[in-house]
Amino acid sequence: MRFLVSVAAFALAMLPVTSHATIDTIAVDVGISVFKTMPIGVVPFAEKKSIDWIEEKPHLIVTRDANLSGRFDVISSDKFDLPKFSKAHAKHYITGKVTPVGKMLKVECFLYASQTKDVMLGESYTVEQKDMRRALHQFFDQVIYRLWGERGVASTKLAYVSKMDGVKQVVVSDYDGFHRSQITRDTTISMMPVWMKGNAGLYYVNFKTHRPKLYSKTFGGVEKSVFPQLEQTYSPAVNPKTGELLFSSTVDGKTDLYIGDPSTGRAKKFAYLKSNQTSPAWSPYASEVLFTSDRGGGPQIFAMGKDGSDLRRVTFMGRYNERAAWSPEGDRIAYTSMDAGHMNIYTCALDGSDIVQLTSNAGNNEHPTWSPDGKLIAFASNRSGSYQIYIMRKDGSNVTRITNSGENTSPTWSFFYDDFKQPKKEGKK
Repeated sequence: MRFLVSVAAFALAMLPVTSHATIDTIAVDVGISVFKTMPIGVVPFAEKKSIDWIEEKPHLIVTRDANLSGRFDVISSDKFDLPKFSKAHAKHYITGKVTPVGKMLKVECFLYASQTKDVMLGESYTVEQKDMRRALHQFFDQVIYRLWGERGVASTKLAYVSKMDGVKQVVVSDYDGFHRSQITRDTTISMMPVWMKGNAGLYYVNFKTHRPKLYSKTFGGVEKSVFPQLEQTYSPAVNPKTGELLFSSTVDGKTDLYIGDPSTGRAKKFAYLKSNQTSPAWSPYASEVLFTSDRGGGPQIFAMGKDGSDLRRVTFMGRYNERAAWSPEGDRIAYTSMDAGHMNIYTCALDGSDIVQLTSNAGNNEHPTWSPDGKLIAFASNRSGSYQIYIMRKDGSNVTRITNSGENTSPTWSFFYDDFKQPKKEGKK
């Protein structure tokens, strides 16, 4: 297939021909977080009668959310234990009650002040048991807003590529890996998923025409070809403000960045550079773009303005740096770098300084994607043998595997959902 040949040639051209230069970095111990966390108690939810749970019990779901969030240290207790919570400086604790209502469950969730047992936050959900996890995710995001004044990511989702019956398909799951659903069902490879503006669906690449072509699919809708007039299209990036697509297209062996409106199908070249350009990423406010280019010999990360101006190189340490992702705060980027023959994930400031290595001595680690609150990074790693999806805090600590079967790669985190309801302030009627 022509695409495979052209991409292989591009990849070979980007590979260093001598030994890799030592990367001057700060290595972070993946077992220790340098960011402040808040102790919080978690107590099992009371059950009106014995329930045959098909998934985890509510307090275990809440515990997982707290551990994954990067914000809390969980103090688990079989019952309310003020001395234990006080010793651990847990000023708040979460518990609740579950009551069967016909075929449904009434799930009551509460955030309490440990010292006074005052209710800081209370929510009630009546759901089928299969939807209880998502109800608890919603509650936990409100807990984060109540205690931190910021939005949490427990209700967000991940899209990624999963090999099924030998074919790579695009799937979507809750952010913690549960409730996975298959989006593509093709006999040819699907890859490179990204979220539409507003999380209405996904853009991705498929090879059904024997060349890489961009497709779109809204959730519950049908698949549509995007920019069919271009022979090869891939590496999509969605403008967070306008929904426009920035992507790569290869013509006569030369790869350039294009920008287009999926609703009209119109597309044009984004920048006229002599080098190959791929893997674009928009800044949070869509004012700048990151991309990978071979203009320095090996692949390096560059930045330029949204109009193609102010071109500058971002990465200088190391001879192979690619797939940059802009943090939601806009102050750092995460990227993949080849280090001593292995791929590892790094972050750095926008000028390439303050390089921090997040993964090391654990197989290949690739394709970082930031959570929309900027606290976490999801990535793919083969540290366990096959490629799986992991989540870590932005300092590289608390690495947690969220997929457990098959082969899973190329994660991409959803945007925040617009239906978040701010919890009522204490005492407000």
